[in-house]
Amino acid sequence: MKNLLLALFLVCCNLFFSISFCQTKVQLVEASDYCFNIYKQIHQNPELGKNEIKTSALIKEELKKMGYGTLIEIPILPTCVIAELDTKKPGPVIAFRAELDAKKGKEETGLPYASKLNLSHSCGHDAHASILLATAKLLMSVKGNLKGKIYFIFQPAEEIAGGADDIVNSGKLEELGIKNIFALHSAPNLTVGKLSISPGYTMAGSNYFSIVVEAKESHAAEPFRGDNMPIKLSQLIPNITAIPATKMSTTSRPCVISVTYIGMGDTLVKNLNTIPGRAVIKGTIRSYEDIKKRFDNQPSIEELIKTEISAVFSEVNNSDKIFSKGAPATINDETLYYTIITKLTKIYSGKIVPSERYMFSEDFSYYTEKIPCLYFGWGITKDDFGVADVHTTKFSIHPDAFIYGIELFADIATIQ
Repeated sequence: MKNLLLALFLVCCNLFFSISFCQTKVQLVEASDYCFNIYKQIHQNPELGKNEIKTSALIKEELKKMGYGTLIEIPILPTCVIAELDTKKPGPVIAFRAELDAKKGKEETGLPYASKLNLSHSCGHDAHASILLATAKLLMSVKGNLKGKIYFIFQPAEEIAGGADDIVNSGKLEELGIKNIFALHSAPNLTVGKLSISPGYTMAGSNYFSIVVEAKESHAAEPFRGDNMPIKLSQLIPNITAIPATKMSTTSRPCVISVTYIGMGDTLVKNLNTIPGRAVIKGTIRSYEDIKKRFDNQPSIEELIKTEISAVFSEVNNSDKIFSKGAPATINDETLYYTIITKLTKIYSGKIVPSERYMFSEDFSYYTEKIPCLYFGWGITKDDFGVADVHTTKFSIHPDAFIYGIELFADIATIQ
């Protein structure tokens, strides 16, 4: 009899957690329905970074309906929205973060709720924001079951500078006492219902370069009288992009160097009779290391690039301003990872898979530099949805995926 009662108790506990702490599974389904309706509204009306005026207003309106009182503002980021759920009980102070901004470019999914503008949410920020809003609604309804404080950060400007970095630099995280931040991101080709995460480095840092070089110009009919800029560029560009494979360890120093822009002469004047004497080469560097620092007594990435430039060009106009810094690498804190994932795997049997180390960059990294954080991949692929990559015209998310994002955030809030 004791064994039977124990078995029934364990079944009830498992049922309790398997429905994301909610009193009924219906609550989670209702939150998902609400989430998808919000998603369609934001998806149809995308806005660029630091101009998410309608999106921010919608989120504020919904939060106030839920019972969130005074919302926290950051003066230098007027479209940022931060809501606080204070349980009035001792406990951890954590935050969940989602992005708000879209990108330039037309959507070509053919969906009935496709973007109406020549802008699109091709990175899934609308979905992330909708999931966070639905989570805020759900957690408010079960506030009595929670402890500590939970903050919901609706961050503008992930696609441009001045989003997460401005929030970090404002000192607001310290002011609010936030100890951990959690986020998720749409993961094409990860099946709906699956989550991906691994400890340590998960996304690369980004840096950029702009090289302005000079050479002797000539008439196109007499290339031998000049330095033939196109030929010189055809020597430099392959050498720069080959650095990660030929000058660095691909296992201990993963790196990608891509040239994304080439310009010669006066691009506004189409003079086909002159071989220009001036060129600009621009691109990006993705790595997990600081590009200025030497690695195990080996040359830094900056040094390696400058060596290749000087091998082809004797004169570089902007030699002291070639490099500019983007976002740092994103790191999943190992201690937090094992604390949270150990608990989640007990109720998410088979749902959590290891994530790759990506060479994409993400401004969530500014938070991970400051405090322990976790960044999840969120499965969005089912049927014909979620197959196209992010930042493409056919990017889409299956409607069935949303419930799992809400479930993840709600469970993290509960198991703290």
